[in-house]
Amino acid sequence: MILFPFWVGIMQYRRMKFNKILKELDSEEKARAWVWLAKFDGKIFVCSKCQRDQFYQHIKNPEVRECKSCHFEVRLRAKTIFQNSKIPMLIWLRAICLMTQGKRGVSALELQAELEMKSYGTAWGMLHKIREALRQRDDQYKLNDIIELDGGVFGRRQTGNQTEVLVAVETKEWTDKNGRKKSRAGFAKVLVASETKKEAQSFVDNAVDQSATLHTDNSPSFANLENIDVEYKTVGTDKELLDSWLPWVHKFISNAKSWLVGTHHGVEAKYLAPYLAEYTFRFNRRHDPDSMFFRALGACVRATPKTLQVLSR
Repeated sequence: MILFPFWVGIMQYRRMKFNKILKELDSEEKARAWVWLAKFDGKIFVCSKCQRDQFYQHIKNPEVRECKSCHFEVRLRAKTIFQNSKIPMLIWLRAICLMTQGKRGVSALELQAELEMKSYGTAWGMLHKIREALRQRDDQYKLNDIIELDGGVFGRRQTGNQTEVLVAVETKEWTDKNGRKKSRAGFAKVLVASETKKEAQSFVDNAVDQSATLHTDNSPSFANLENIDVEYKTVGTDKELLDSWLPWVHKFISNAKSWLVGTHHGVEAKYLAPYLAEYTFRFNRRHDPDSMFFRALGACVRATPKTLQVLSR
């Protein structure tokens, strides 16, 4: 059994540089060991039936471990995004690593070339399954404190590929060493939906804690939201006022658009949501990039598996 002391549990993610991860991931055996540790929160085995930690390793099938107490068999890929996949775990983990590197991630075409995969469709499908895991992970929390809320439009109207998106970003206040008060962006959430009161209300109810305060413009879709404190200003086209009242949400939208064009050369409207889930996951963990791979792997082993047909709807 290969053990890796750098995995210290799901709540304390180890940090490792991108190049070192790829160097360490040099065999299928190591890749499986990393997934087992992620699956059991840093332990090598926990029986999902009786919670005991002693096991037999199946020699003929290294992806199966059998509990010594109750003889329940735990399968490595079961109840993860890797379920039913025949792709080697080494390829999966290298794909996760490439996706979480830097600010731009990786396109399906780049992934296919980097991992020497025969099929573009397989590379595309893998990335979409990973994105779904990241989306499920970020669905588990709610935004708090002061929240900037606004809508954006992605794509081009001329091509019939235009899509409306709702974006909420936390504003965190802090004081620098000279005693000056400043703000920075916290976590963000995104919903591909029209800028209507019904959609905005549903988005806020699901994504924002009721104790938060929303900062918005005077759009009727936002200014009259219920169950939460709303503060709004008429900003119009006044860039100075816009930058001072809603600085982070518009930076998020602008940078997300640049990323979609720069890395993926644009995406179809029906696939916009999973791409934005990936961008949001990376944005929310931008201050700790060296732990992003382990966070993403943790999300992948805990996500509810879904078929590509469901993901593409």
